[in-house]
Amino acid sequence: MGRKPNESGAPERSGSVAGMEDNLKKAVAEMLVLFLLNERDMYIGEIPEELNRRSGGTFQIVFPYSIIYRMVKFEYIDECKKRIAPDGRKRQYYAITEKGRTYLKELRGLFRQFSEGIDTILASEGETYEQEEYSGAEVPEADGQTADLRHETETQADKRPETDDWDFSGRLSGCLV
Repeated sequence: MGRKPNESGAPERSGSVAGMEDNLKKAVAEMLVLFLLNERDMYIGEIPEELNRRSGGTFQIVFPYSIIYRMVKFEYIDECKKRIAPDGRKRQYYAITEKGRTYLKELRGLFRQFSEGIDTILASEGETYEQEEYSGAEVPEADGQTADLRHETETQADKRPETDDWDFSGRLSGCLV
């Protein structure tokens, strides 16, 4: 019994490269917007253009308003006074707050940790865990006793909430965009 195919024409959220690309963009969009605003104040229209330019066309945000409004709500950015943009029009500019700088620093650290973990996994292609030293899943504990890891794993799995939204650090991850 398979899943019904997507007939809407929209990219799949999972099971396709387009869906994976969409999810990756959503996961890093706040961090990248904060990164730009950490350099200078910008108006909404500049942000997608600058991300597109700096990524060589690989990172495009079509609708940045939801990201901006959410970050204003969480006080990561503030609306500045409207001013004249380089195109001669009066524009609403946004600036990062101190709270936003702290959040950006945390996001960059998490992203770096996450990326390094993924790189480590991908670099391990073809490697297997050697279990020559220990038979089965028993390992010695500090007190000389042995523990059955199969039991511990089952116990840990029983305590885990029923969700697919866990990141590698064991914290519940939310939707970023």
